[in-house]
Amino acid sequence: MRYELLKPEEYRAARDAAPIAYLPWGAHEWHGLHNPLGLDTLKVHGICLALCQATGGIVFPPVYCGHQTMKPYAGFEATIEYSKECVQLLAKETLEQITDEGFRVIVLPMGHYGPLHVDALNEVVNEFNATHEQAVVWAFPDYAPLKDEGIRGDHAAQTETSYMLLFHPESVDLSRLPEGGELDMFREGVDGVDPRGGNASAEFGRNALELLVKNAAPRILSLLKSKTA
Repeated sequence: MRYELLKPEEYRAARDAAPIAYLPWGAHEWHGLHNPLGLDTLKVHGICLALCQATGGIVFPPVYCGHQTMKPYAGFEATIEYSKECVQLLAKETLEQITDEGFRVIVLPMGHYGPLHVDALNEVVNEFNATHEQAVVWAFPDYAPLKDEGIRGDHAAQTETSYMLLFHPESVDLSRLPEGGELDMFREGVDGVDPRGGNASAEFGRNALELLVKNAAPRILSLLKSKTA
């Protein structure tokens, strides 16, 4: 299901069986002292792989291109910031190319969800959907299918750290966080439920992932039906 690992005949067979393309979109960004810098993108790539397992299709390589990151927002290093124009141009050309390949549904989950970043991508997606009849794009922050489940999006806190403990456990080291006191967005870069004390776990991440797939996969398949009927 991973584009970069497929041979041409495997790619054609997967696309023809289910013309659904997954485009994981993240950022290069500080995510606390305990998480890897690629968290947003690693997380959303894992989510796309799970969704693709449920619906069929192909997962394209994850995009590291974030706007309104922790660098301009809070002055953090180890973060790469891209302009709105760069994000939008990359999105426009990628969506056009994927459509040209014959995909009918493009799923674009956002692992990075600074409001300006989300708005930038949604502008491109809304324009695409208004001007293309043969394909449709569904773009959403990765926490959106979990809103009714009580699982919130966060930054390097319980949910994101749990996803990393599920997908890449070797990349997480909670012992790097201070032992006591509250964690602060502008000091440690953590916002949300404290991941310490067992709040973050692979089990929590697995439960969130299962609920996300349960809630999102039917919509994706419905979109495919609407474009291939």
